Amino acid sequence: MHLFIDTHLNDITYILYDTKIVKKVVENGKEHSKLLMPTLEKLLDGIIPESIIVVNGPGSFTSVRLGVTIAKTLAYTLNIPIRVISSLECIALSINDENKLVGFSDNNGYYIGSFDNDMNLLEDYFYLSNKEFSIYQQDHQVIINVELDYEKIISFGLKMNPINPHKVNPIYIKKLDVEK
Repeated sequence: MHLFIDTHLNDITYILYDTKIVKKVVENGKEHSKLLMPTLEKLLDGIIPESIIVVNGPGSFTSVRLGVTIAKTLAYTLNIPIRVISSLECIALSINDENKLVGFSDNNGYYIGSFDNDMNLLEDYFYLSNKEFSIYQQDHQVIINVELDYEKIISFGLKMNPINPHKVNPIYIKKLDVEK
């Protein structure tokens, strides 16, 4: 059984996966720090996963950091493989377009990523304010509001090479107010 963890925005998504989705829990995580561990304990119910796939961002700074920290800690303490996948890769994997310019929004703007059909990143991820996005969208067809195909995402993630838990890091692309 493999554990998938996604906390990049408001929802907490945990999935146990074997050859298909065995159990999925989605919580509205307005208070991620209070919900993450109790929800995970309830889901696992004594099961020790064979591996972990964690979404490492981009997304909400605190949410991503919490999800990644829990995944790293579990992988290290249980001595199991960990793999990472970005939130934008998850979206791109869930659509069938040949070239995939995808994005998702938070309250202030949009995270954008571009992939080819083989899921190679075509340019670095970037973030646009809502105003910048409305201008960008005039010349670029960004696919947003995609229903995620978790079976496809997890299958893809399991083909990736595991990495050392200490080298798993969140992806931060949005500048904090203090950095501007």
